[in-house]
This record gives sequence, C-alpha cells and structure tokens, in this order.
Amino acid sequence: TELMKVPYMLVIGEREMNEEKVSVRRQGKGDAGTKSVEEFITMILEEIKNRRAAE
Repeated sequence: TELMKVPYMLVIGEREMNEEKVSVRRQGKGDAGTKSVEEFITMILEEIKNRRAAE
C-alpha cells in the first residue's frame, strides 16, 4: 500500500474481529489506533471536508 501511495491501511485480525473494530495505519505516520468502522468513516469524511475547505 505504501508503494501505491494509499493513505490508509486497515488491519483486521482476530482481536479486531472480536471487538468489531479496525486497526488504522496511516502512510508515513504509522499506527493511528483502533477504531470502529463508523469512527473511521467519520474521520475520513472530516479529513476530506478539511482538505476541500483548504483549497
């Protein structure tokens, strides 16, 4: 994913499955913590909104 410049990678292992969460890794910044899918989507939408406002 880093070579393809994908900004986020979601890792879903056994622990994440049991907790119904995803581990988030951000390109160039590393581990961004564990979040619910809803929290991740909210985070991404906020980031998109902020980028558009900055243009």
